[in-house]
Amino acid sequence: MRTSLFLAVALGTSACSGPDDAGTSAGSSSGTSGEPVSTGSGSTAGVTTTGEPLSTGDASEAGTSGAVTSTGAGESSDGESSGGESSTGEPLVCPPAALAAGDHTIQVLHAGLKRSALVHIPASADLAARTPLVLNFHGLTSNPEQQVFFSGMNAKADAEGFILVYPAGVQSSWNAGACCGAAIDQNIDDVGFVRALVAQLSATLCIDERRIYATGMSNGGFMSHRLACEAADLFAAVAPVSAVNGMDTCTPSRPVPVMMFNGTLDPLVAYNGGGLFKSAQQTFDDWGVRDLCGDAPKPGKSNGAASCLQHDLCDADVSVVFCTFEGMGHCWPGQAFCPLGAASTDLSANDEMWEFFSQHALP
Repeated sequence: MRTSLFLAVALGTSACSGPDDAGTSAGSSSGTSGEPVSTGSGSTAGVTTTGEPLSTGDASEAGTSGAVTSTGAGESSDGESSGGESSTGEPLVCPPAALAAGDHTIQVLHAGLKRSALVHIPASADLAARTPLVLNFHGLTSNPEQQVFFSGMNAKADAEGFILVYPAGVQSSWNAGACCGAAIDQNIDDVGFVRALVAQLSATLCIDERRIYATGMSNGGFMSHRLACEAADLFAAVAPVSAVNGMDTCTPSRPVPVMMFNGTLDPLVAYNGGGLFKSAQQTFDDWGVRDLCGDAPKPGKSNGAASCLQHDLCDADVSVVFCTFEGMGHCWPGQAFCPLGAASTDLSANDEMWEFFSQHALP
């Protein structure tokens, strides 16, 4: 039987304590459950929040297009604007921005399921220029709204000007190898969904195709590892939190920069491994081998009970970093709130991973 990884996140004075609760928190979108949608001919099309078809013009390159509901203020910009170059050196033309600064819910049809994501576009983002994109995946039984609160990453996006997206898993879970829940039991194509989501975002916003990154908590961190294994052509770097690599096989198409954050007293993803889960150290060592790192791990940044090890002499100038937090539980480092075990604010995962992401782009 597959191991089930449970993540309960308190919001204010309330607590979400199980899969049935996770999808019903205030503000969650109708696509969170991944309910099947009939498209008649089998093609994909946009949907409104009520599930009604919506014509959105040309589909994105992945064959998906989606409706957008917005809670942010302001109108979307018109016209085309250029910024940056493609990987071939050709000038890139930005699509007209379909979303303005603010918070939005978008929906994507993929593999017959209606899926959704929250999009945070900071006022500091230049929507007329190529902008980095970070995908932040929630844990098992959680949802995008809870991950916004739990990770506290919106403030970092506001400060640095990157677009931040919180995808929603099917029945609050991600198919990430050894972990977890309904998504793995139903063999949900989450890698395909992520590719379709990024394609849709790239068709409606000016995304820097060389600077797309993934992070996530718990089951969402496992998903980040899987994307490094299977979508290294799309993601420039990943930074899983409170997770290990749950894939039986992992053969990325190129060396992948990876930054890990793990607590030694994590009650769910044991630091030293067990059951179906590798140890955090083994996951770090495995990435060093995959990335053909020729150096022994050396000490990196440290503060208080937090200390990092890193490989710097890896193939294609990538690096692999492993940050250990002595005494920390199943937490997002830098956040004072932790639902399972002791929190740690000795290093901020948001600060450290953005610095790491900023050093790495797709070749």
